[in-house]
This record gives sequence, C-alpha cells and structure tokens, in this order.
Amino acid sequence: MLALPLGQWVLVCLVSGAMAAALMNIPMYVQPQGYQPAYVAAAGLRRCDPTDVSQALAVAVHQVTGTVAPLLYGAVVLVLSPLPIALSLNGVPTIPHLVGIAVLTLFIYFFFERVAMPRAGGSLREEATPIVRQWALSTFIYGVTLALLIPAMVRILVL
Repeated sequence: MLALPLGQWVLVCLVSGAMAAALMNIPMYVQPQGYQPAYVAAAGLRRCDPTDVSQALAVAVHQVTGTVAPLLYGAVVLVLSPLPIALSLNGVPTIPHLVGIAVLTLFIYFFFERVAMPRAGGSLREEATPIVRQWALSTFIYGVTLALLIPAMVRILVL
C-alpha cells in the first residue's frame, strides 16, 4: 500500500518530474542531436517546422511535459498499490513502482515517436531516425531518474 495521502503523492510526482526534467538537460545537451527533440516536441504541438520554434518554447514544453508526465506514473501506482505486495521502496510498493515507470517511459517514447515527430515534420524530417534514437535514450534516462527520485522524495516527505 502507498504510504502517502493522495495530495502528497501528487506533489511527489510533480516535484520528482520537475527535477528529472531539469536533470535531463544535461544528457540532452551532450548527445549528438542536442536539444532537437524538445524543438520537435514543441513543433509537434504547434504543427510547424522545428526551426520555427523559439528556444523558450522548446524549453517550456520540455519542462512542463517532464513535470506533468509522472502523473501517469502516479495513477498506475495508485491503481496497482492495493495489490498484496511484500516489498516497498520507502513506502512505494515495488511492483507498482516498476510497472508505473515502465508504462510512463514507454508512453513518452511512443507519443514522441508516433505523434510529435510526424506532426513536426519540416526541416528535421531527414534527421528523424537519429532524433528518435536520441529520444529513446533520453526517455530511458528520464525513467531511471524518476525511478530513483520518487522513492527518495517519499522518504523525505514521510520523515
């Protein structure tokens, strides 16, 4: 069972998401495609060419998405947490935690690959494969970061 009331659980998900999104700037900038996935995501929302997206919009889309996306994870954990589970990580049931991280990571990847990238199109269409590959790695890193941050945040709030 989840060790936090709903309001605190939502707060943990949002704060952990914001921290993970901020930390994701590091691996995104050092990868070959740089911050292009954020431009593609913003362009997909606006249905325009990624070169027409401002840096401020790309950063905003990246940060807001990274902050809000863990609410999907939180919902999965809430739905699965009543199941009898022996292990927990600082009050977060282990199996629902891992399933929630997997669901969120796969959702983020496939949404970008199937929706944002095709909708953005434009000048980066020829670079779609390396951008999607980079997005896959970035999404994996984001998922691992959340998997570590969320139990740590719960520990901080429960103490």
